Amino acid sequence: MNFAVLCVPDFALHALRRSDPGLCGRAVALVEGDGRKARVAEASPEAHGVAPGLAAALAMSRCPGIILRQREPAAEVEAHRLLVAAAFTLAPRVESTCAGCCTADLMGSDPARTEALMRLLAAELAGAGLPARIGAGATPLLASYAARCAEPVLVVRDPGKFLAPLPLALAGPTPEQDRILRDWGIGTLGGLTALPKAEVGRRLGAEGVLLWERAAGEATRVLRLVEPARSFAAEWTYEPPVESIEPLLFKLRRYAERIALELRGAGFVAERLSLTLLLEDGSDRRREFRLPEPGADVDGWLRVLGGHLGTVRTDARVAGVRLVAAPARPPQKQDGLFDTGLRDPASFWENIARIAAIVGEDRVGTPAPVDTHRPDAFVLERPAETVAPLAQAPVHPPLGPTLRRFRPPWPVRVACDAGAPCRLEGGRLVGEVRAALGPWRRAGDWWKPQAWAVETWQVEMAGGGVYQLASADGGWCVEGMLD
Repeated sequence: MNFAVLCVPDFALHALRRSDPGLCGRAVALVEGDGRKARVAEASPEAHGVAPGLAAALAMSRCPGIILRQREPAAEVEAHRLLVAAAFTLAPRVESTCAGCCTADLMGSDPARTEALMRLLAAELAGAGLPARIGAGATPLLASYAARCAEPVLVVRDPGKFLAPLPLALAGPTPEQDRILRDWGIGTLGGLTALPKAEVGRRLGAEGVLLWERAAGEATRVLRLVEPARSFAAEWTYEPPVESIEPLLFKLRRYAERIALELRGAGFVAERLSLTLLLEDGSDRRREFRLPEPGADVDGWLRVLGGHLGTVRTDARVAGVRLVAAPARPPQKQDGLFDTGLRDPASFWENIARIAAIVGEDRVGTPAPVDTHRPDAFVLERPAETVAPLAQAPVHPPLGPTLRRFRPPWPVRVACDAGAPCRLEGGRLVGEVRAALGPWRRAGDWWKPQAWAVETWQVEMAGGGVYQLASADGGWCVEGMLD
């Protein structure tokens, strides 16, 4: 197989149903024309007794409750972009053949692997609301014939056997050619190709030769290639604006499915997501999510975005949404033979991302000390995927009491006598100071706008207990207890 064709029967109808949650599982028909001239163009399987060409009034009488809708160009454009993105996951050379149909050049691909990938892709597209059929063959025309007969994937290995029973109409004969061939008793592609090509040319001319080549699947052409997506974003509007989370999540999933396929087709994954809510009053709410584990998993994205949307409260209704994915190359790593890693990395990173979406990305991570003399300074780093080996015991054991820090420190008012603390009041620790040791003064970052200076004391309270106090620009606090 050299070419693959992806097509969606009743494309305009499926594109409309994919964009509107209220049409899922309902009897729907697309109509063309207005008034009494309106006729059904496409009908869903739930519309029993309704077929293309039927008058709209008759369709409503045959199927009570049927929903009649006009075509929606914006939904068709988005659905076709999804189909083209899916084709790029099969091969790097893709043609946007027509609305709801595209062709991929499979030259050089592994047949077994490609066929398995086509079956997975057909299931993925069906889950995204586009029941695509995929056919593969030696020529683009043969692949298109296979796509029309696929359920949902068909690979043509024996063209003659496959084409023989197909109706002649697939080759597109003119009315005159169809009449002549019917008079000859020919109604299938196999019946036409059983005749010598030269004899068909003598009786039907050059057009007859072209018809014979189409019937044999031999007609070939040069693909009009399109470029893969270079930006991975989507923006849509709501008319009327919405004020609940359900319609947001429905369309968010639909557009995320397309962005994820475009990333995969270009060989990328997403490392960050940017979500902007465009409000009815002209303002917007933007939030950026840094994915702990770069990938193109739509379910993982939706859990992160849904966790954030569940906490959002706005003063106006949402009139539109913008979703942008920042591309990155897939991470490549090799674990050590004796490393102890995470049992389920995907679930771990997904939970981390969901927590970050709720509390903020700057509040999730593994604390690590900062290379500074500032006491208790730390940053939050990305959690490690493997458990580090236990640190060796220090050569010299620690001496002196251990400081057990209070997080956050306890604010307190301190009364001083001769520059030393003598009484604590107005906080969680109140009483007279029996003895005070200090001060120890430290300062740093004097060359930066965020310079710091701390004065530390260790005090023994009359009621018992040894504590460490700190004085800075913000006042006094109890940093911890010594024991």
